[in-house]
Amino acid sequence: MAPGAVKTPIWAKAEQVDFSVYKNSPFFPALENVRKFTQYLSEIGLPPAKIAERIFHALTAAGPKVRYTITPEPLQYLMAVVLPKRMVDKFIAKRLGLMPPA
Repeated sequence: MAPGAVKTPIWAKAEQVDFSVYKNSPFFPALENVRKFTQYLSEIGLPPAKIAERIFHALTAAGPKVRYTITPEPLQYLMAVVLPKRMVDKFIAKRLGLMPPA
């Protein structure tokens, strides 16, 4: 199972972290991007019941797939299914500002 974001209380934890101690750090912009991204994921996350339905299907199907990707975004699904995993990781790292400038 490879679920995307799931609506759970864990996303609120990012808002509780005080990043001000990193204000003068070169990592601060990336931390802010991660905070924004987690907020976005908390908004688009799938309900846990949707994930449970897919798990049930995977466990009871006569011929289950090797991997199930569950995500609320069609583009994210396409990327996860078609592209190599390292390439997807690189896209995410760039989006979050975790890659050095080229």
